[in-house]
Amino acid sequence: MTVGSPVARVVRALLVAALLVLVGASAASAHATLLRSDPPNGGMVATGRTTLTLWYGEAITPAVSSFDLRGGSAATPVPVQVRVDGDGRVVHLTVPPLERGTYTLTWATVATDGHPTRGEVLFGSGFRPDGLPSDGAALPAPWPVLLRTADLGGTLLALGALLALWRVVPALGALAPVTRRRTTTAGLVGLALALASSLATPVVMTASQLGPDAGAGAWRAALGDIVLASTWGRLWLVRVAVLVVAVTALWLSRSRVGRRRAVAGAALVVGVALDAWAGHASALPSGRGPAWAAATAHVLAAGAWAGGLLVLALVLRPLAALDRGDRGAPAMAAWRAYSPLAALSSLVLVASGTYEAGVHVEAANGLLRGVYGPAVLAKVVVVGVALCLAAYNTVLVNERVAERVGRVALLGRGWRPARHALRTTALVEALVLALAVVLAAVMTSVPTAREVSAAASASAPQSDRADGLFVTVESVPTGRDLRVLVRAQAVVRPLGTPVTGVEIGLTEGTVTAPASRPEDRLVLTAVEPGRWEGQLRAPATTDWTTEVFLRRAGARTTVVLTPWSSAPPASTFGTAATGVALALLLVAGTAVVVARRRRRPGAPTELPLPTPGERVLEEVGR
Repeated sequence: MTVGSPVARVVRALLVAALLVLVGASAASAHATLLRSDPPNGGMVATGRTTLTLWYGEAITPAVSSFDLRGGSAATPVPVQVRVDGDGRVVHLTVPPLERGTYTLTWATVATDGHPTRGEVLFGSGFRPDGLPSDGAALPAPWPVLLRTADLGGTLLALGALLALWRVVPALGALAPVTRRRTTTAGLVGLALALASSLATPVVMTASQLGPDAGAGAWRAALGDIVLASTWGRLWLVRVAVLVVAVTALWLSRSRVGRRRAVAGAALVVGVALDAWAGHASALPSGRGPAWAAATAHVLAAGAWAGGLLVLALVLRPLAALDRGDRGAPAMAAWRAYSPLAALSSLVLVASGTYEAGVHVEAANGLLRGVYGPAVLAKVVVVGVALCLAAYNTVLVNERVAERVGRVALLGRGWRPARHALRTTALVEALVLALAVVLAAVMTSVPTAREVSAAASASAPQSDRADGLFVTVESVPTGRDLRVLVRAQAVVRPLGTPVTGVEIGLTEGTVTAPASRPEDRLVLTAVEPGRWEGQLRAPATTDWTTEVFLRRAGARTTVVLTPWSSAPPASTFGTAATGVALALLLVAGTAVVVARRRRRPGAPTELPLPTPGERVLEEVGR
């Protein structure tokens, strides 16, 4: 493929479009996970309270977000008025004065990165409620998981078909034309499945959020907000476009082999990269680039291993059935051509998956909480079983490996396993990997263990007593900004000089005296008696001090200093996972270098077929 060829221009255009979308989507910081609520989950408020506040890690899409409050003495629905701040991360709910009782606030949101999240906040009015707050262990809705499974499965099938067309089919010689047509058809089926499920995703997402009673106007507004006004929507539009390019190019390559297939492969890789960026990688507070690269490599490796295995298990099955005499040799030649690629891709898949687990789980106890952690454990088990089957299949198709296994296991130098078992074991291996795809779909449909842990371990409010006041200060990071909530309650009654206003200043590091300039301070807004809120740009450092100035009529200003830290705790689990991933990649790189050195120069690229080849071709064609 020359630099100025039409294929190169198409590939460059796809890459430029993907980079532009990724740059435009770089502001995404986290899924719409509930960082903090006022009242907190399991907390209580005074009777007569009329405002509730929710802080999210990402801007939400109001048209497809709902908030339902039920409780009180009769446990009936409570009318709720919703107001979302300009940045979309803070939701204010206005309700009638709450009477004594237990309340449950059920919320469902869609972030601008396209990920729907749901949850509950349980609190009491006038007393602390019995029962445990929600632990975030709810399973995702079935339809989005099914669509995600179809999307991932179709993508892997198409990747496997393209790999087989490039590396395996040429090894079949006279049987290549027949197998090429079947493999191309399998790739088209995979691309069509991925495209159809991708097109249906925003519709199903809207339906699951709005419910069956929403009107046509609400549907149009919600669908427009998801597709056109969100980061996920922009990524989705470009991904649909590149999938259409891939389908068209692969369809046209049925009659002419070469450049069109290269365009289909390039478009599919770009689509995988876009999908990876729209996933959990964009939710990380730091290190999004390596996580995105690992997620992209993970899907590409899964396509080479799982997708390629399924394609060959189905396409080569007629060849493997020709076991009379030596006429099964064409299938064995194809399996031998595929085996090194499968081994290399399995190493890359395990390495990238290990790295992603370390990034999104952080602590080992996160593997036992929620949905994401147990799904990771289940996927490890499933992939382990698939690796065992892959090792057995490698012995079946590689005589040198079988000889070494026979020698080590004391089975004799001439030991060979029965080849007819390959037809079954290869298909079983592909089905086991299909189960891993289902688990991956579940994992990408729920918040990660890191996100759940961050929401559950939000820092407690700072408190202090000064000048007859009990002051609490909450500092909640919301993306690039910092949301500050101050409460002041008199502990000496009557309080002769009430608070008339509150200002906030930020100073880097820990200070023992006010250091901010008056012109840089933020005047908070009184949202109800004794409660003030405001939002300002988060400091660039990990440690800072919040300076709270409480203005009092006819008296000196009360000053409260509260130190904060946003430095993430050290994660031994993540460090260990990264080390294992790097070791596996080193093994994979070493294997590639050794294989290249062992390859003889001028070796034929096609393996010999049994004679007479025409008779085999005739039988396979039938």
